[in-house]
This record gives sequence, C-alpha cells and structure tokens, in this order.
Amino acid sequence: MNYELRDDGIAIISLDNGKANAISLEVATGLIEALDRAKSEAKAVLICGNPGMFSAGFDLKVLAQGKDAAQEMLSQGMLMTEKIYSHPQPVITACEGHSVGMGVFIMLAADYRVGAAGEFAIRLPETAIGMPFSTILKVIAKTHISPLHHARAIVQSRPYSPELAAKIGMLDEVVEPSKVIEQALLRAKELSELPSKQYAANKLDMRSDDIDVIRKSLNI
Repeated sequence: MNYELRDDGIAIISLDNGKANAISLEVATGLIEALDRAKSEAKAVLICGNPGMFSAGFDLKVLAQGKDAAQEMLSQGMLMTEKIYSHPQPVITACEGHSVGMGVFIMLAADYRVGAAGEFAIRLPETAIGMPFSTILKVIAKTHISPLHHARAIVQSRPYSPELAAKIGMLDEVVEPSKVIEQALLRAKELSELPSKQYAANKLDMRSDDIDVIRKSLNI
C-alpha cells in the first residue's frame, strides 16, 4: 500500500500486493488507515491498482489457510468497503485493466470510476466460486449496477468488458489505458473543487439509509 499526497490536495492510494493486487488483511487495514489519513489532509482520494490489474479480489492463499484466517480477512475487507462508501471526500478509482470480486466492490463503493479500454474483464465471480454475498456487498451491488443486469452481473458471474461495464454502472467512463490515471486525476480535481462541507453532507445524506443497513450488519 502506497500513499502520496499531491500539491493539489489529491491523495493517491496505490494498491501494491503483487501481480494480482489481492486484498489481504494487511491491504484492507492499510487502505482504511490511508482513508483516515486523507480525511485530515486531502481534498479528494484516488485509489488505483497496477497497469493491467486493479485487483483480483480477496487473497486466495489466505482463504486456504482455514476458517479463522479467512474470516478475519473477510471481516476487515467488509469494514474497508464501508469506510470507502462512507468516506466524506470524493473517492475516485482508476482501473487500468481487470477487476474481479472485491476489486469491483472497491470501485462500486467509490464516487467515480475510470476504466481502461481493451480486452479486460470486470467481474463479480462469487456465485462461480461458491461464495455468498454479505449485506454490504448486496447493498452496494444492487445500488450501483443497473437492475436489468442484476441477474447476469451479480448472480450469474458474467464477465463484462469495460465498455459494457460503463453502460451498466460498474464504471463511469472508459479511456485508453495510458490515459486512465490522467483522467481519474482530472475527475478527482474537478470534484475536489466543489464545496467540501456540502459535498460530504449531500453524499452521506444520499447514502444514509444504505450506510445504516451496512453498519448494523457489521455491528459498528
């Protein structure tokens, strides 16, 4: 996990956990800490991955270690998702390639998503790999993905191209891979220039019902 505060007030949080950028306990904890830091010193947050891969989701090696290790990682991952969703500042994600599972949920929990054009897949594989959706994942998926695609995208684990993902709400716009970070920074800059107190108030007001349900499910 890398954190950089730019001169324009944009905090860049870079996922950096190997080729797959898997979400481990350490990555989830690090992202939560980075978001807390951004609250006190940034105007907007940009979350990015690696060229070719935003994140392949939860760390399968940890899932294979047994129930206790898996549950600890999954619980922290759900808390991380809540922290993104309820973060008062603009949160933008830059997806320069594939995004799978929890990688997609990080994007859906954000405010704006920029993706890379190309032979990439945006996919929720939970059904295909035999995993249930927690309350927070169900809320965020149903809120952001077009109802016409709930069955295909959420239940049937269908992979979507970036272009189609943008049409159904998994992304907001798609640009050439070399332009993703530049475009995401532009969007972050635009949103950071809105009145910060009103942005936070209106964002949290719009999401208040969902956040209440999510926090009850997480006992926070």
